[in-house]
Parts: sequence; structure tokens; C-alpha cells
Amino acid sequence: MLATIAAALAAGSWIGAAVVTAGHGFDVTDEGYYLLSYRWWSTNLRAFSGAQYLYGPVFQLLGYDIAGLRLFRLFTVVAVHLLFGWTFMRWLRLRRPDAPASRWWEIAGTAAIVACGGMIYSWLPLSPGYNDVSLLGALLLGAVVMRMAADVDRGRAVPAWVAAALGPVAVGMLLAKWASAGVILAFITVIAVVVVAQRGPREVARLAAWALASALITAAVFQVLVVPLTAAVPEMLETNRLIAARAYAPTVLLTMYVTSGYQLFTTIVTDHAVLLLAALFAVVARGRVGRLCAGVAAALGLAVSSWRLVTDGNLFGGAVNIERFPVAVLLVLTVALLVGVVVRLHRWRAGTGAPRPRWERRRGVAIIGMLALLPVLQAAGTNNALHFVAVNGFASWAALMVVVLTGIESTRVVARWLTGAVTAGAVALSASIGTSGLWSYPYRTAGYAVTTAPVAGVPALDSVRLDPFTAQAYSDFHQRLLPYIRPEGRAVMAFDEMAGVVLLLDGRPVGEAWYARMDQDRTAEGIRLSCPGGRGWWGDRAPVLIFGRPVRSIDIAALWSCGLQFPADYRLLLTPDQAMGLHVYVPKSDDAGR
Repeated sequence: MLATIAAALAAGSWIGAAVVTAGHGFDVTDEGYYLLSYRWWSTNLRAFSGAQYLYGPVFQLLGYDIAGLRLFRLFTVVAVHLLFGWTFMRWLRLRRPDAPASRWWEIAGTAAIVACGGMIYSWLPLSPGYNDVSLLGALLLGAVVMRMAADVDRGRAVPAWVAAALGPVAVGMLLAKWASAGVILAFITVIAVVVVAQRGPREVARLAAWALASALITAAVFQVLVVPLTAAVPEMLETNRLIAARAYAPTVLLTMYVTSGYQLFTTIVTDHAVLLLAALFAVVARGRVGRLCAGVAAALGLAVSSWRLVTDGNLFGGAVNIERFPVAVLLVLTVALLVGVVVRLHRWRAGTGAPRPRWERRRGVAIIGMLALLPVLQAAGTNNALHFVAVNGFASWAALMVVVLTGIESTRVVARWLTGAVTAGAVALSASIGTSGLWSYPYRTAGYAVTTAPVAGVPALDSVRLDPFTAQAYSDFHQRLLPYIRPEGRAVMAFDEMAGVVLLLDGRPVGEAWYARMDQDRTAEGIRLSCPGGRGWWGDRAPVLIFGRPVRSIDIAALWSCGLQFPADYRLLLTPDQAMGLHVYVPKSDDAGR
């Protein structure tokens, strides 16, 4: 009961922070890109991710309310982690016959996993994006497989609806982030086959047929009711082809993953060696003196590591702390896994482990492997350090810690105490990192305490408050451009990575909503392809141009491919000292500018 209350309070801290801060802050770069693509989800199909076809209709139903979309994100995060945690605990119950009979056992474990789900708010943009779809989809797939494993453990057939649940999730993941989705789906397929294999090939084939059928039905529903995939998918493939041509090669990404992972590993080992050695000693210590020494070592290790985590700034979230807080959460995971592995080896060597049937043992190993790898696989393809994105899925690793904690009842008391301490630490760290990532260090925007001002006269930002200086700057910028952006939906090109500026002007992008600063060829190609026959969709009302850098020849060529001659067809409306450091050009032919 006490564990449940503590975990619920930890979960409530970041959930409450997400509710309170939903209407605060706005990032014009990544979050601006998400929101701009959702705003024009059904008309601007040129995108590298299909997340706009998942969140775009929701954003539209919410009246393009940014705070409302953030609350919808919170609902999905909590709901998925609740389902994942409960399904996991129901599966684990079958593996822990000596666990307390009360439902509070499952509730406590579920609450701990939900609390650790706060890591999704550690540093990502405030509005939902393709990383949310990838992570939440991976957890849903994991929950389905664990339900299958529980059914097989109970000796009953897996219901058809369980397999059918895989289809919609798979389609959504493939649309949003196909690079990681393909890897995850292949992995989950292997795990599911291992889990169900005991019931024979016919059962495997039946479930596979239901999963495939539901995926095809989902695709058909999308085709008819949401967006024609025959139009959307080719645009996504073409955009991703351009990205792949200039992106990091797989070998370069793999090298970066290994290098950054090794640096993280050495930091944990060198800075927290006392705690790691204490974890080993806690399992192998013998005799009264040995156990006493193990207890002292464990207490010392926890004290030293806690001091290091505090002084090194590892307790707070936010992109500004992305190099630091992964050390904390991966440290507690490492300690728990170290205890679990050593206990397992000790039992195997002593021959004291409880024997299990071969198929049951295989299913257990498959589920453990799935929990370990899901956070890593959903991060595949990122051009960040792999663990930066993997820690967002910490709830799956927290489930591993619960596996260890509930499976060492007969181990030395110090080992049990230490594992319980680091598991509690995982919950507390997730609460601290998730809450501070929302409250104090939100992604590329000011924190809650200073975002007190509404953005007057800017309909797109009606639901959010910003710091007074930024709010006034956006309001003035919108007001100065008002004659040129009414009615809404005017074509606006903002170079580079300023999709949020287009959004706050109620503009519509030309080509991709994301104008990549480091890949201007891709931006130019997107603009060219949006003007078949040299004519843009805007008719006689040419786009407004916004530059945060000098105009380049590649920009002029792209504009020319749309029948726009720069600078001949344009005049400078606002200089950097008038427009937040930006150059704003409007067409000379624009009636409002005469």
C-alpha cells in the first residue's frame, strides 16, 4: 500500500505538471514544425513523417488548440503506460506464485511503471510528434505480446482480438517513423512467434492472419476516411529519399551510437564504482561479518552516488541537461540488473533455481529480452546519441527492475534492500526529471514561472502564454504583417527551421513544413516539386518570404522554379531591427502592400 501511494504521488507530480503547463511555452522550431504540419495535415502532403495523419485530425477537432493537443498527448501517455504496466504485472503474477494475493501487488507495480513513464517528458517538444508514436506504439506492441504470453502460460488460446490489436498500432508506427517501426515490428514478430510457438504452427498462423487482416483493414480505413495513402505515401517516400541521400550512413550512425554509449558506460563505471561493487558484494557476501560489511558498502555506495548525482546536475530534465540526466536513470537500472544477473548466475551454479518447463522458460526469456530492447529499438535511426531517445522509454526498463526486485526474495537481505532502494530511486528520478522537463526546462522555450503573458492578436497562439518579451515580439510581428496574411492560409516561406513563425502568421507552408538549415537542397527540391509546371498552388497571391539569414542562390533558383523572380517581384517590408532579427519580403503586386 505504501509503495502504491509513493508511486502514485510520483506519477501525479509529472502528470500534474503536464496539466498545469499545457498552456505555457512555445517552440518555433521542432514543435512549430509538428503543429504546422498538423494544421495543414490534409492539404500539405509533403512530409518525411506521417504523424500529421494521426495527430492532425485530432488538432483539427480541438479547434487547433495547442494546449488541448498537449493535454491529448498526456492522455495517450498515461493510458498507454497504464495498459503496459497492468498487462506486465498480470503476466508477472504467473511467474511469481509467492507474491501477495492482493491486487495491490499489481497496482503497486503498475503505479511504479506509470511513474517512470514521466521520462517521455524529460526533453522532447511539448506537443506530440513522431517520437511519441514510435515509443507509445512500441509499448502497446509489448503489452499485446505480454497478454499473449499470459494466455499461453494459462494454457488457453489467444483471443483473436488480441492479435488484431497489432494491426492498427503497426500501421500508425509505419506512418509516423518507418525506420524504427520496421525494426520494432520485425523484432516483435519474432518475440510473438516464440511466445505462441508451444501451441503449434496453426495457432501461430491464425494469429498472424488476424494481425495482417487488421493491418489491411486499418490501411483501408485510412485510405477512405483519413487521407488517400496512394497520395500520401509517395510524397513521404520521395521526401525520405532526399533525406537518405544526404543523411548519415548507417555505419556512421552505428559508430556514433557505440561511441556515445561507451562514453556513458565509462561515466557510470568510473563515477559510481563504489555502488556497483557494493551491488556485487551484496549478493555474494557470506557470514554475519560479510553481510554487515555488505550493508555498510551498500549504504556508502548509495550515499556517494547520490552526492555525485546531485553535484553533477543529473536530477533534472530538459534538453539543456540531456548529457547529464541519462546517467542517473541508467545507473539505477544497471545496479538492479547487476544484482539480478549475479543472483541468476549464483542460483544456476548452485543448482537452486526453481525448474521451469522448457517452453515456459523460453517465453520468459523472450519477454525479458523484449523489455530490455524496446527502448533501444524505438530510438533506432535517430541522429542523436541513441540513449538520448532510448531513455524516453524508461518505463520498459523499469519493468525489468520490477522483475528483479520480485524475483530475489530468497537472496541476501542487503541485495533485496539495495534493489528496492534503486527501484524507488528510479521512480523518484523519473518524477524529478519529467516534472522539471515540463516546469523549469521545457524544450526550447521559457519555463512556467516566466511564461505569464498572452500573445495578443495572434489566433494560432490563443491557448498559450509566453514570456512577456517574446509574447510582445510575436504580437507586434503579427500585427505588422496583418494586411498581408489575411485571410488565413497565405503561402509563407520561412528560411530556416522557423515553422512556428509560419504557424503564428496563420500561414501555409510551401513544400515541406520543415526547412532544414543543414540541408537546403532538400528544402529547395520540396519547393520545386510543389510547383508543377512552374506554378504554385497560391494562384495570384504569391508567398510572403521570411529569412533569418542572407538570401542564397539556391533560394532564388527554387523561387524561380515556381515562377517567382527574386528580388524583382519583391520588396523588403521589415528589416531585422523591426522583425525579431528577420528580413521579411512581400510581393510588389500584393494589393495590401500598395
